Amino acid sequence: MPLLKTRPSLAMKISAGLSLIILLGLGSWQVDRLFWKKDLIEMRQAQAQMPPIAVPTDTILDPDMAFRAAYAEGRYLNDQEKYLMARTRRGNVGFQLITPLEQEDGRIILVNRGWVPQDYREPETRPQSLIEGPVRVSGVLRLPSEKHWAQPENDAIRNQWFYVDVNHMAEDTGADLASPYYLELDDTPIPGGLPIGGQAKVELPNNHLEYAITWYSLALTLIVMFVLYHRRPTSDDEKDAQA
Repeated sequence: MPLLKTRPSLAMKISAGLSLIILLGLGSWQVDRLFWKKDLIEMRQAQAQMPPIAVPTDTILDPDMAFRAAYAEGRYLNDQEKYLMARTRRGNVGFQLITPLEQEDGRIILVNRGWVPQDYREPETRPQSLIEGPVRVSGVLRLPSEKHWAQPENDAIRNQWFYVDVNHMAEDTGADLASPYYLELDDTPIPGGLPIGGQAKVELPNNHLEYAITWYSLALTLIVMFVLYHRRPTSDDEKDAQA
């Protein structure tokens, strides 16, 4: 018995074939993304769990150092805070506070200290966050970020930063950079509770398996519907059945 009782039209074949190729391609792409994301998560976790090193200075940026556990020592330049805008935490809008950490030679390391609610943007609303004197802080190394096409331009005059441009931030501070990296602090509590550290996304959502299953299921559904549609009885079949 033939699989199909009616012959599909050429247009139907082309449409179904192209749709099937697209669905299978999307499913395979999600499988590739699944393993890429898995490797990325494992790499970040391994880097963050290594013994911390001092933030590298006088060095060329190495992408493999991203999320490496690190520490830095110096003095915060509290009057040079930078606000990384449009950052949310548990559904609340705020910003991330980046403060230059001055080294003995006058150069700076940029430190992302963590998240602050929008209502606490003005330093006088969180005086305990303005730590004076020498500090040692720890977290993970981060690479400068590239501007996403949907992001606004950084505005140094209004102190509104939408991505981390270490060179521009250092220029706005009026100091030279000691490191091409910036340090994103861990969740070690600080007086007053702000900023809230530990915002680095070492753990990432990995839903690509579900996406792959969805695309492959749609491909299977398309095949089943194509076969069932063309197994409908023709008028000749109905006449034979009634004879």
